Amino acid sequence: MSEGAKPAAEPADNATVDLLLDLARALHLAYVPAFGVESRVRRAARAWGVEVDVFTLQTLALTESRTGEKRRVDFRRLPFNPHWNLRRSAGLLLLSSAIEKQQVTVAQARAELDRLMAPRSDRPEWLVFLAYAVYGGAVAVRVGGSLWELVAGFVVGFLAGIIHFGTLKSLRVDLQKSFVAAFLGTLVAFLLTFVLPPFDAPRALFGGITLLVPAMVVTLAAAELVGESVEAGITRLTYGLLRFLMLGVGITAAATVWTFFLPFPTQLEAHALPYPLRFLIIAVGGLALSVCMTARRKDMPWIVGAVLLAWGVQELTKTVLGDKGSPLVSAFVLGVVGQLYGRMPDRLSSTVIMPGLLQLAPGFIGTRAILAFLGVPGQGSDARAFDLLLVALQLVMGLLFAFMLGLSHDARASTEEREMNEQGPPKSPS
Repeated sequence: MSEGAKPAAEPADNATVDLLLDLARALHLAYVPAFGVESRVRRAARAWGVEVDVFTLQTLALTESRTGEKRRVDFRRLPFNPHWNLRRSAGLLLLSSAIEKQQVTVAQARAELDRLMAPRSDRPEWLVFLAYAVYGGAVAVRVGGSLWELVAGFVVGFLAGIIHFGTLKSLRVDLQKSFVAAFLGTLVAFLLTFVLPPFDAPRALFGGITLLVPAMVVTLAAAELVGESVEAGITRLTYGLLRFLMLGVGITAAATVWTFFLPFPTQLEAHALPYPLRFLIIAVGGLALSVCMTARRKDMPWIVGAVLLAWGVQELTKTVLGDKGSPLVSAFVLGVVGQLYGRMPDRLSSTVIMPGLLQLAPGFIGTRAILAFLGVPGQGSDARAFDLLLVALQLVMGLLFAFMLGLSHDARASTEEREMNEQGPPKSPS
């Protein structure tokens, strides 16, 4: 190369392909199901004259791009992001739609994507920690707790918020933080029995750590299994199971350590608050959850509504089917409503499904089952691990049946693409 010569410029399509791969990565981290990521990236690529095949798993995004006769394969390793950011997710959905409609150039899309993915704090940390605490207290009331269960759930929830939200700078410690939060939360719940009047510690404990229950992972897994993204769905379900196990191991370890020094605290069966008061507290908890999820203002009423819908449907089924109600019916209704919500341009179905699913999560049964196994008195005769598995299976089946209807925008678009591909391969752009 001569002294004054400059390096040859990178081919124009390289910037496009790099952007598409980064878009796939961003959508995956924003909790868009695998088939939704693949469909959106393909449509965006076609708008720029590139044909792309996309494959995503829990920690991997792979693209094969074709421009004329040229083929290029790229992949990215993906960290697992344990925190929800609905504001960022909405921005990414709008960006992918703008690309598809050819409203932005590659350079403009790159600038917007970089802006959306830039680390920033939308809310002060103290407010997020407080929201975790408020939601923890609300869940303790939702599962039958009274005033002192609410107070204890508030304290445990504040601790869980510090552990969960305060460690987001390291995206690879999600399983460890589930264990640590359950371990410390159990010890704190037991210690509070010496400070507060007698209360039902398991209800307070579950309320405090409930945001560590992998409801979003299970929601996406169910959608992916139905949407023919079996590899991604199975991986997510396995990861969700590990999260549940880490919570259980954390509770077990804390209870074991406690017995080295003190006997288990005496448990008091809580008396549920009146329905109107429970309704109000659960609604406030839904508002706190929207803060935890970094939701936009216009998302907040939907999140509160999803929380109340799931709780209300479950309570209604209890009047017909007995104390346990029908988690399957509740999850089905929630899945249908969530998919209809997801048909709006900048909305994700999981914005509604995940908050509602947290109201149905069987973690309280699991908490009681573990403590009963360890010999903690007062857990009731129905505190069995089998009940936990049965409720979890009903929730997954309810979501599967709902997703089989294919009501969401991404599901319908993915189905249309499959039908087009079955008719014949897409023609290369001229």
